[in-house]
Amino acid sequence: MLLDLDLIESSTERYNSGSHSVHKKMISPNLLNTTESYMDSDQVSAPVTEISPEENLQKRKVMLEAIRSEPPEFAYERAIGKNDSVYSNFIDLLDVSKKKVARVVIKEGNKAIGFATGFMVSPELMLTNWHVFKSKADVRESEIQFQYELDSNGRPKPSVSFLLNPDRFFYSYKDLDYCFIAVNSVDVTGQRLLIEFGYAYMDPNIGKLANVGQESLNIIHHPNGDYKQLSIRENLFTKITDTTVWYESDTAQGSSGSPVFNDQWQLVALHHMGVPLKNDQGMYLDKNGDIIHPVDRKIDESRVVWIANEGIRVSVIVHHFFGIYSGNSIAETLKVKPGNPDAISSVRIEPAVNNQNTQQELNTMETSTNDQIQISVPSSLLKDGGSINIQIQTGNNSGVQNNTGSEKMISDEALLEIKKNEQEIDYVSCKGYSAMFLGIEIPFPELSAKLKKFVAPTKSGRQILKYHYFSVIMHAVRKMPIVSAINIDGNPDLRKDDTERADKWIRDIRMDFEYQLDDAFYKYSGFDRGHMSRREDANYGKTPEIAKRNADLTCIYTNACPQVGALNQSKLGGLWGKLEKIVLEKGAIKEQGKQARITVFNGPIFHTDDPVYKSIQIPMSFYKVVCWLSDKKELKTTAFILSQEDLVEDISFEQLDIDQNIEFQPYQVSIKQLQKLTGLQFSDVIVEADTFDSSNVEEERLIITEESCVHGLKGI
Repeated sequence: MLLDLDLIESSTERYNSGSHSVHKKMISPNLLNTTESYMDSDQVSAPVTEISPEENLQKRKVMLEAIRSEPPEFAYERAIGKNDSVYSNFIDLLDVSKKKVARVVIKEGNKAIGFATGFMVSPELMLTNWHVFKSKADVRESEIQFQYELDSNGRPKPSVSFLLNPDRFFYSYKDLDYCFIAVNSVDVTGQRLLIEFGYAYMDPNIGKLANVGQESLNIIHHPNGDYKQLSIRENLFTKITDTTVWYESDTAQGSSGSPVFNDQWQLVALHHMGVPLKNDQGMYLDKNGDIIHPVDRKIDESRVVWIANEGIRVSVIVHHFFGIYSGNSIAETLKVKPGNPDAISSVRIEPAVNNQNTQQELNTMETSTNDQIQISVPSSLLKDGGSINIQIQTGNNSGVQNNTGSEKMISDEALLEIKKNEQEIDYVSCKGYSAMFLGIEIPFPELSAKLKKFVAPTKSGRQILKYHYFSVIMHAVRKMPIVSAINIDGNPDLRKDDTERADKWIRDIRMDFEYQLDDAFYKYSGFDRGHMSRREDANYGKTPEIAKRNADLTCIYTNACPQVGALNQSKLGGLWGKLEKIVLEKGAIKEQGKQARITVFNGPIFHTDDPVYKSIQIPMSFYKVVCWLSDKKELKTTAFILSQEDLVEDISFEQLDIDQNIEFQPYQVSIKQLQKLTGLQFSDVIVEADTFDSSNVEEERLIITEESCVHGLKGI
């Protein structure tokens, strides 16, 4: 992100203007002149009255008495620098506070062009800096991601993304470098509500800080878009001006828009910027001592090293904002303290934004003109049980536009029906993939050290989820299988299920749903739920009923990846589907009609530059490793990679329109090469049995045709 040098120079000038050791009483909203610069102290000095350090400390005591998250006298001693200890509930309060802070992903189309930090300050509004979003047009397709952080094992948690809604509310003010933006109340998957994450109250009153040099501050931030970080208690409050506070803090580059808290986790300031590191010639330096050259009076924030930090005082932002938006229904939500029933009653529920709606669907959406709409929200999504009434106000308040779209009715009954189907599955009899299925031990592939960090945990603590004849390991961030391994028996006596196929997709209750994709992700996306282990491959058993049960369980989101129909479906000429039919159906029956067994490993190939759809990176290629025994009982193996990259190369993932005529490029590869691409380590017995011959193939690749597929399994 590029920063205006004007802002940096103004901040530096304030820092060098002399230390303030006194607090100010609040600016009256009716004295504010919004056409003047409020970052310049002489503009606000007239209407502001100084208070003595003694009076300020008395106000600090009063506020500590009111909060009572710890014994007030104990908290006061720490506030004046006489005690560094905190009660253990400091961690609990921190946990609550950090949930309200999100990574801001600044997007242009599907491309992320910058990052910042933002945090909720009302049930609807997020606060960040003006220099992050200077206008509504800057917001574009940007979103915020909650829970973008590491878990206790150092693995990324599944993040929850919400689209910003500047058409509902947007106000950005340069001179105080703040920006309020409305956020959609339902996440991009349609499964999570914004109110789950809470918000920080912007208290306009004096008493949140003791005197200069006595109290420490806490900052939660996403420096340069990284996972959530904390700067805790080593951030000494060093200076206060009419509009800002200064503090010593280890805020890394790119921390714009971060909240600054006191030890009681009250919001004190909006992190702004500060004094950058310069050389003797006044040129900006990065952490390596290299010069940062400005371009058009802007410099790259991600390279700036701050030697002092400045935050915009919350009380100043509140008073300035209400000088403009007094009486505005959305602005008024800033006055509602968390936990107040009014905080819930003000929540608006709109549909999760999905750009895949057809024009006909968009045309049928109507704007409600009713004064009130009653919506039943599942009690599991709220802290308090039972249903609530949510008032949705309409009108033409300044800065606010009515949304066009139907209001989302979240049905308890619908959620219960899904949950019922998922709960009914009996996993006790699921034995999973068998390494000895072919009479030769073929172990499950090992994961690289890097890949292990991304394995999604099961509730039992095991890595592998077992089903009928197949097993999977899930990726926590991609929410897809890393590998799905299946044993296939071609014995026709075991394949008596002749019922009509009807896929009903479910999630696996043995793993938290946050690690799994679902129907809301796939709906209108243009993607198929691409089986990794095929339904037909598991469709065998002692009875037709057992065979059907086994096949039905392949329709589980832990066994699927997003694939476009032209790749996935054989009836559309898709080569993934065609490969499965040729290699697996023809390969499972020998020429003499004898039965054959096959073991297959399936999965996506993840790349760091995979395109993103609904905050999930979509793999562009997929692999299959096929293992079988020759007539001489010798193990044979071969590997294939198929790509859907050509199909989506020039297409926005938010507006997929599948071209049925575009062909994919399928490749046969060596297993050694596949291991490098996937991070999987197959057993030596598989590698040594690889039948791939690269002597006549450029770059170890061979275009797969029906003839080459069959040839690759010659001897089955």
